[in-house]
Amino acid sequence: MPEEDRSTVLRAALDAVPEADRLVRPYASLFAEGDSSASRLAFSCLSAAATFPHARADQIADLGTLITILFGIDDIADNIAGQWSHSDITAFFEQLCSMVSGTPPQAGAEDAVGQGLHAWQAWCVRFRGHAGAEARAPMLREQLRRAGVAMVRERLWAAGDEPWPSYDDYLANGSLTILYPTWWAAALGICGPAGAGHWEAIEQATSLGAACMRLANDIRTFERERNEGKPSSVLILERAGMSTEAAVERVFAHYAELHVAFLAALAQLPAPLAGIADGQRRNVAFNGGWFMARDTHAYTVQELVRDADTYAG
Repeated sequence: MPEEDRSTVLRAALDAVPEADRLVRPYASLFAEGDSSASRLAFSCLSAAATFPHARADQIADLGTLITILFGIDDIADNIAGQWSHSDITAFFEQLCSMVSGTPPQAGAEDAVGQGLHAWQAWCVRFRGHAGAEARAPMLREQLRRAGVAMVRERLWAAGDEPWPSYDDYLANGSLTILYPTWWAAALGICGPAGAGHWEAIEQATSLGAACMRLANDIRTFERERNEGKPSSVLILERAGMSTEAAVERVFAHYAELHVAFLAALAQLPAPLAGIADGQRRNVAFNGGWFMARDTHAYTVQELVRDADTYAG
């Protein structure tokens, strides 16, 4: 994050933690407590604050909580939080989509799926309290639906039920499963300009940002995915005959190419979307840099407190 914003971002993230924690704490089997090395709560609030450092506290808290919940949803889809069939995951995403408009969860909160649904319900109540939520809800549902379809495809590849994809097909699918477009559909409703529309204007830049995030994430996680038998950009290039070092170098070069195109697309956005353009630029810079340096786990609330105290303005 820019040095001049560091103190503001860290303090805003820390201020958002109690509300985010309150929303996910009832679902402890899916979301680890904030001082656990398994938690992503501190990272999630920091990512939201780094994206919109001057947003209201409730906006940062809701966006940080959303990141935490999306991590939980991803853990369910990846069979990290329990074992689920492909049809279970399809039904899970169908419920998530319907709940954006207020449909209650069709399950208790005893297992990970039930906890994910109930946490999502609590977040959706918060989302609908924002002035721009009603106009953005259809796009949030659509991006969530597309992410669910893409996650089932990833499961089929990992299970060997379908052959591994080409690099380009993998990246197109992975740009959805990274959940960047889903998050930005919500962010447009929470921090975007008033009125309907605007998604069409940001769609190209959002797709490019999502691809950047997927490739940066792959560079961080490909060894874990190798052990899990899951495709990633690096592993697909290895299967095509590249050495690991050459594959990583190629993915990093592709990230750099896409990042140039991403910044150019943001520069073309109209003035009413200047805040969203700045947020996307900040988001990819922060998260891409973080993925290159460390995993999203193991950054605790205690560490966030120490960092906020260290950089206090």
